[in-house]
Amino acid sequence: MRLAPLALLLLLANCSAAKEKQPAKSAPTAAAKQRAAKPKAAPKKPLYPRRCASPKGDCVPPQEWVKKLCDDIYPDLALHLFSARTPWRRLYMTARAEPFNASGGMSLMGDRMEPGEEVIALRRRDEGGLQMNDTAGWDVLRWNGACATIHDGDFTDNEPDTVRGAPIDWRRLSLEMRLALEADADVGAIYEIRGQKCKGKSVGKVSDECEDYDKRLRSVVVTRVREGIKLPKPAKVPEF
Repeated sequence: MRLAPLALLLLLANCSAAKEKQPAKSAPTAAAKQRAAKPKAAPKKPLYPRRCASPKGDCVPPQEWVKKLCDDIYPDLALHLFSARTPWRRLYMTARAEPFNASGGMSLMGDRMEPGEEVIALRRRDEGGLQMNDTAGWDVLRWNGACATIHDGDFTDNEPDTVRGAPIDWRRLSLEMRLALEADADVGAIYEIRGQKCKGKSVGKVSDECEDYDKRLRSVVVTRVREGIKLPKPAKVPEF
């Protein structure tokens, strides 16, 4: 019975030693407190639509945005919208047609639409609405960044063997976009030869060779963009 106090003292000593061995919890650093207090940043809104406006029907961009798009000309943005893996409905011209913009926005007159030209469907123009010759059709985006209105019967959904793009005015593209395209091996090779063939021919009548390489440059840009070449951000976009 006399050993009980001694055993109790040993037990208390062991418990005290165990508590001393436990590491003390470190206080949170100022940086940790700042990270905990800082609210999570909201996800960045894309510069332009990437998805169909509706899961039903034709895959077209939001109609309010289309109105802004067709008020101006957006050459850089057009390359992004035509690039690989974009979801938009594509149409292909089967007739020659003079371009006009029935929505009343800017247009690039003189660049006639040719069979095989690829366009993106933007907005349906039904019978009874504002249209030319009372013919229904579509407002579309061309490769040059301009909107145009085409009529039913002048296009098909079937992709032709050779896909064409509207004439792209190199000077309308941003410097960053031009440099990115020129850095591509395929585009750069044609661009360099075109520069030699068209030297001093920027004004007035150009040679047949210059015109030929203009077409080749347009064709290779269309091919490489459709294949998914990496592009810089468009310099100008309508508000989205």
